[in-house]
Amino acid sequence: MVKQAKQIPLELPHKPSFEMADFIVSASNEAAFSVVDGWPDWPHHAVALVGPAASGKTHLAKAWAKRADAIEVNASDEIDAIAPGSNVLVDGADAATRRDETLFHLFNWTKETGGHLLLTSRTAPNLWNVALPDLKSRLATIPVAEISEPDDHLLMVLLVKLFSDRQLQVDLAVVDYIIKRIERSFTAAKELVDAIDRHALADKRKITKALAKTCLEAPTDR
Repeated sequence: MVKQAKQIPLELPHKPSFEMADFIVSASNEAAFSVVDGWPDWPHHAVALVGPAASGKTHLAKAWAKRADAIEVNASDEIDAIAPGSNVLVDGADAATRRDETLFHLFNWTKETGGHLLLTSRTAPNLWNVALPDLKSRLATIPVAEISEPDDHLLMVLLVKLFSDRQLQVDLAVVDYIIKRIERSFTAAKELVDAIDRHALADKRKITKALAKTCLEAPTDR
Protein backbone atom coordinates (compact mmCIF):
# COMPACT_ATOMS: atom_id res chain seq x y z
CA MET A 1 0.00 0.00 0.00
CA VAL A 2 1.36 3.39 -0.96
CA LYS A 3 1.22 5.86 1.89
CA GLN A 4 -0.04 9.33 1.15
CA ALA A 5 2.76 11.86 1.39
CA LYS A 6 2.55 14.35 4.19
CA GLN A 7 1.71 17.90 3.25
CA ILE A 8 4.66 20.19 3.85
CA PRO A 9 3.42 22.95 6.17
CA LEU A 10 4.15 26.42 4.88
CA GLU A 11 5.10 29.04 7.46
CA LEU A 12 2.27 31.38 6.55
CA PRO A 13 2.09 34.51 8.68
CA HIS A 14 -0.81 34.85 11.09
CA LYS A 15 -1.83 38.20 12.45
CA PRO A 16 -2.53 38.33 16.18
CA SER A 17 -4.66 41.19 17.40
CA PHE A 18 -2.89 43.93 19.34
CA GLU A 19 -6.02 45.82 20.40
CA MET A 20 -6.29 46.82 24.06
CA ALA A 21 -9.75 45.23 24.22
CA ASP A 22 -8.26 41.88 23.16
CA PHE A 23 -5.63 41.80 25.90
CA ILE A 24 -6.42 38.96 28.30
CA VAL A 25 -6.53 40.30 31.85
CA SER A 26 -5.97 37.88 34.72
CA ALA A 27 -4.47 37.86 38.20
CA SER A 28 -0.98 37.43 36.76
CA ASN A 29 -1.09 40.63 34.71
CA GLU A 30 -3.89 42.75 36.17
CA ALA A 31 -1.57 45.15 37.99
CA ALA A 32 0.58 45.70 34.90
CA PHE A 33 -2.49 46.22 32.73
CA SER A 34 -3.88 48.79 35.17
CA VAL A 35 -0.66 50.81 35.08
CA VAL A 36 -0.37 50.87 31.28
CA ASP A 37 -4.10 51.34 30.74
CA GLY A 38 -4.04 54.25 33.19
CA TRP A 39 -2.14 56.44 30.72
CA PRO A 40 -1.86 59.42 30.59
CA ASP A 41 -2.23 59.51 34.38
CA TRP A 42 1.05 57.70 35.01
CA PRO A 43 2.98 58.29 38.25
CA HIS A 44 6.07 59.03 36.13
CA HIS A 45 6.66 60.07 32.54
CA ALA A 46 8.30 56.67 31.92
CA VAL A 47 7.16 53.13 32.78
CA ALA A 48 8.90 49.76 32.42
CA LEU A 49 6.64 46.85 31.42
CA VAL A 50 8.40 43.67 32.54
CA GLY A 51 7.54 40.01 32.05
CA PRO A 52 8.69 36.65 30.67
CA ALA A 53 8.87 35.84 26.98
CA ALA A 54 5.51 35.66 25.17
CA SER A 55 3.68 37.05 28.21
CA GLY A 56 1.82 39.73 26.27
CA LYS A 57 4.23 42.63 26.82
CA THR A 58 4.33 43.46 23.13
CA HIS A 59 0.55 43.16 22.80
CA LEU A 60 -0.06 45.54 25.70
CA ALA A 61 2.71 47.90 24.59
CA LYS A 62 1.50 48.12 20.99
CA ALA A 63 -2.08 48.64 22.17
CA TRP A 64 -0.82 51.53 24.30
CA ALA A 65 1.21 52.89 21.38
CA LYS A 66 -1.90 52.94 19.21
CA ARG A 67 -3.93 54.71 21.88
CA ALA A 68 -1.15 57.19 22.68
CA ASP A 69 -0.18 57.73 19.03
CA ALA A 70 3.33 56.74 20.08
CA ILE A 71 6.28 56.12 17.82
CA GLU A 72 8.27 52.89 18.19
CA VAL A 73 12.02 53.21 18.46
CA ASN A 74 14.65 50.47 18.29
CA ALA A 75 17.02 50.95 21.22
CA SER A 76 19.86 49.53 19.14
CA ASP A 77 19.70 52.39 16.64
CA GLU A 78 20.85 55.95 16.60
CA ILE A 79 17.78 58.14 16.50
CA ASP A 80 16.91 61.13 14.39
CA ALA A 81 14.97 64.12 15.63
CA ILE A 82 11.75 63.32 17.49
CA ALA A 83 8.98 65.87 17.72
CA PRO A 84 8.61 67.54 21.13
CA GLY A 85 5.91 65.96 23.27
CA SER A 86 6.04 62.64 21.43
CA ASN A 87 5.12 59.42 23.18
CA VAL A 88 7.68 56.69 22.57
CA LEU A 89 7.67 52.89 22.81
CA VAL A 90 10.89 50.88 23.09
CA ASP A 91 10.05 47.17 22.84
CA GLY A 92 12.87 44.95 24.11
CA ALA A 93 14.76 47.71 25.89
CA ASP A 94 16.94 45.16 27.71
CA ALA A 95 18.40 43.74 24.48
CA ALA A 96 22.15 43.13 24.50
CA THR A 97 22.43 45.32 21.40
CA ARG A 98 20.83 48.28 23.17
CA ARG A 99 22.58 51.65 22.87
CA ASP A 100 22.55 53.30 26.28
CA GLU A 101 22.91 56.69 24.62
CA THR A 102 19.65 56.14 22.74
CA LEU A 103 17.69 55.31 25.90
CA PHE A 104 19.31 58.18 27.77
CA HIS A 105 18.29 60.64 25.06
CA LEU A 106 14.74 59.27 24.88
CA PHE A 107 14.34 59.39 28.66
CA ASN A 108 15.45 63.02 28.86
CA TRP A 109 13.66 64.19 25.70
CA THR A 110 10.26 62.77 26.62
CA LYS A 111 10.53 64.16 30.14
CA GLU A 112 11.62 67.63 29.06
CA THR A 113 9.01 67.99 26.30
CA GLY A 114 6.00 66.45 28.06
CA GLY A 115 5.95 63.07 26.34
CA HIS A 116 5.75 59.56 27.76
CA LEU A 117 8.12 56.61 27.42
CA LEU A 118 7.17 52.93 27.67
CA LEU A 119 9.96 50.35 27.87
CA THR A 120 9.36 46.60 27.65
CA SER A 121 11.83 44.01 28.88
CA ARG A 122 12.15 40.55 30.41
CA THR A 123 13.88 41.87 33.51
CA ALA A 124 13.54 44.98 35.65
CA PRO A 125 15.73 47.95 34.65
CA ASN A 126 17.79 47.72 37.85
CA LEU A 127 19.04 44.31 36.63
CA TRP A 128 20.20 45.53 33.22
CA ASN A 129 23.87 45.81 32.41
CA VAL A 130 23.97 49.59 31.96
CA ALA A 131 27.35 51.19 31.30
CA LEU A 132 26.13 54.80 31.38
CA PRO A 133 25.87 55.94 35.03
CA ASP A 134 23.40 58.75 34.29
CA LEU A 135 21.06 56.33 32.51
CA LYS A 136 21.37 53.80 35.33
CA SER A 137 20.31 56.40 37.90
CA ARG A 138 17.34 57.50 35.78
CA LEU A 139 16.12 53.96 35.18
CA ALA A 140 16.16 53.37 38.93
CA THR A 141 13.45 56.02 39.35
CA ILE A 142 10.79 54.63 37.01
CA PRO A 143 7.88 52.43 38.12
CA VAL A 144 7.84 48.79 37.01
CA ALA A 145 4.63 47.11 35.81
CA GLU A 146 5.29 43.38 36.07
CA ILE A 147 3.58 40.42 34.39
CA SER A 148 4.08 37.01 36.01
CA GLU A 149 3.62 33.52 34.54
CA PRO A 150 -0.02 32.60 33.75
CA ASP A 151 -2.50 31.04 36.15
CA ASP A 152 -4.86 28.31 34.90
CA HIS A 153 -7.59 30.73 33.84
CA LEU A 154 -5.23 32.91 31.84
CA LEU A 155 -3.56 29.85 30.33
CA MET A 156 -6.93 28.56 29.12
CA VAL A 157 -7.93 31.88 27.55
CA LEU A 158 -4.44 32.31 26.10
CA LEU A 159 -4.54 28.91 24.40
CA VAL A 160 -7.97 29.66 22.94
CA LYS A 161 -6.67 33.01 21.63
CA LEU A 162 -3.53 31.47 20.14
CA PHE A 163 -5.60 28.87 18.30
CA SER A 164 -8.07 31.56 17.22
CA ASP A 165 -5.25 33.77 15.88
CA ARG A 166 -4.37 30.87 13.58
CA GLN A 167 -8.04 30.32 12.68
CA LEU A 168 -7.94 26.86 14.25
CA GLN A 169 -11.07 25.36 15.77
CA VAL A 170 -10.31 23.40 18.93
CA ASP A 171 -12.73 21.72 21.31
CA LEU A 172 -12.53 23.04 24.87
CA ALA A 173 -12.02 19.47 26.06
CA VAL A 174 -8.72 19.47 24.18
CA VAL A 175 -7.75 22.80 25.76
CA ASP A 176 -8.59 21.41 29.20
CA TYR A 177 -6.46 18.34 28.45
CA ILE A 178 -3.53 20.59 27.54
CA ILE A 179 -3.86 22.81 30.62
CA LYS A 180 -3.54 19.82 32.95
CA ARG A 181 -0.26 18.78 31.35
CA ILE A 182 1.55 21.82 29.96
CA GLU A 183 4.33 23.80 31.62
CA ARG A 184 2.91 26.97 33.17
CA SER A 185 4.55 29.50 30.89
CA PHE A 186 3.59 31.75 28.00
CA THR A 187 6.44 30.40 25.89
CA ALA A 188 5.33 26.80 26.36
CA ALA A 189 1.77 27.68 25.31
CA LYS A 190 2.92 29.48 22.17
CA GLU A 191 5.37 26.76 21.15
CA LEU A 192 2.79 24.02 21.73
CA VAL A 193 0.18 25.75 19.56
CA ASP A 194 2.83 26.21 16.86
CA ALA A 195 3.64 22.49 17.01
CA ILE A 196 -0.01 21.40 16.96
CA ASP A 197 -0.67 23.66 13.98
CA ARG A 198 2.27 22.20 12.05
CA HIS A 199 1.31 18.59 12.82
CA ALA A 200 -2.36 19.12 12.01
CA LEU A 201 -1.49 20.64 8.64
CA ALA A 202 1.21 18.12 7.75
CA ASP A 203 -0.94 15.11 8.66
CA LYS A 204 -4.27 16.67 7.62
CA ARG A 205 -5.63 15.82 11.07
CA LYS A 206 -8.21 17.40 13.29
CA ILE A 207 -6.88 18.81 16.54
CA THR A 208 -7.64 16.13 19.10
CA LYS A 209 -6.36 15.05 22.50
CA ALA A 210 -4.23 12.44 20.74
CA LEU A 211 -2.55 15.09 18.60
CA ALA A 212 -2.06 17.33 21.63
CA LYS A 213 -0.51 14.39 23.50
CA THR A 214 1.90 13.75 20.63
CA CYS A 215 3.05 17.37 20.64
CA LEU A 216 3.27 17.58 24.42
CA GLU A 217 5.53 14.52 24.47
CA ALA A 218 7.80 15.70 21.63
CA PRO A 219 10.69 17.74 23.12
CA THR A 220 11.84 18.95 19.71
CA ASP A 221 8.45 20.58 19.13
CA ARG A 222 8.44 22.31 22.48
